[in-house]
Amino acid sequence: MTARPDRTTQHVLLLLLGVVVLVVAGSDRYLDYVRPGFRPFLLAAGVVVVALAATGLLRRPGGPRAGHEHPGPAVGWLLAAPVAVVLVVAPPALGAYSAARLPTAPPAVPAAPPSPGIGADDPGADHRTMTLLSYTIWSQQPDPSPLADRRVRLVGFVTPREAGGWYLTRFRINCCAADATALRVAVIDGSAEFAPDQWVEVVGHFTEPVVDPVAGYALPAIEPASTRLVPPPAEPYE
Repeated sequence: MTARPDRTTQHVLLLLLGVVVLVVAGSDRYLDYVRPGFRPFLLAAGVVVVALAATGLLRRPGGPRAGHEHPGPAVGWLLAAPVAVVLVVAPPALGAYSAARLPTAPPAVPAAPPSPGIGADDPGADHRTMTLLSYTIWSQQPDPSPLADRRVRLVGFVTPREAGGWYLTRFRINCCAADATALRVAVIDGSAEFAPDQWVEVVGHFTEPVVDPVAGYALPAIEPASTRLVPPPAEPYE
């Protein structure tokens, strides 16, 4: 028979898990795992788990099987190690390593553009900030003229590009990091060199999509006028 932790150990582990959920959801760290709208659900789940664990710890043993409980093996407490690690060193948001290993596919491009144009320039600027998804959609339209003669600002992290230059990358999630898909824009620039996972702001002009030599399909591209390092955003996913 396989030994298992006793009930006290189980309740303590459950308590630790609930505390971790509350700590993560109580800060911006939760944005590394889920979309912003999920915070209330995380907080509620953490409260429920803590309450269940506390109830189990405070309740006195009873019932016909109470006298037959035996302490579980001490090694059961090792199950607390992963939970404790999350409290001390939280796993970061998905980055270049994950982007290189997750399957990437071109996003479905709608038959018609989402609006008559890409919108006005940012206040006080000569460029228009776009998400990587929006830029991808516009650049793959049959008529990408709304991007012509416009300066566009994109922000993402760096991933290597085998054909030279590098990709500006960002993950898009529907609910959580488990369903993430990578969006990439090829930066046609051999002069600027950045390390993988560095967050970069690119301001530049639309250029024709380029075929990714590994994936074998066309990816959006941008010809940069300027590039610079920027701090990682609080919300890393689109």
